Amino acid sequence: MDCHKLAVIGEVGAGKTQLISTLSEIKPFETEAESSIDIGKQYTTVGIDYGRIMLDEKTALGLYGVPGQDRYQFLWEFVKESLWGLVVLVKYGDIPDIDNFDKLLTFFSPKQNKTACLVAITHCDDAQESEVSALTQEVQSILSIHGVMAPVINVDARDKHSATTILHTLNAINRFN
Repeated sequence: MDCHKLAVIGEVGAGKTQLISTLSEIKPFETEAESSIDIGKQYTTVGIDYGRIMLDEKTALGLYGVPGQDRYQFLWEFVKESLWGLVVLVKYGDIPDIDNFDKLLTFFSPKQNKTACLVAITHCDDAQESEVSALTQEVQSILSIHGVMAPVINVDARDKHSATTILHTLNAINRFN
């Protein structure tokens, strides 16, 4: 069986665990624990969340969600090798952590590693289009600094159809690379 890896990265609360739970065809392995500091939510990922999708009879896609904080770089190391795709989640509504976004792009180096990359803006259900557009432009400018050509889309990590858009888009990118 062929196995591919999709890394789901991003800031705290962006929806990494939820996205993996929504997409996975197996019961996902989740590593959430109660947060000891105020991060705006009760639980946070402290390890690797894992799910899996069968793309066809002979091909599996492992879904690997890793925490976005620097102290978890040892987990990033494990996940970053031989990626089929990289999804960076950005949470709408909070001031985006541009430094963290920059660090993640530097570490995972989608351009250098020739990894299909996509940025998904989450939590924008009730957002005004102009505000989401401004965030999209900000994200695209950071991608440009890294020389990364990647689509930026809005995704509801709770919705299967919306979440599947990520897979279809990455698959299309991989076909052209």
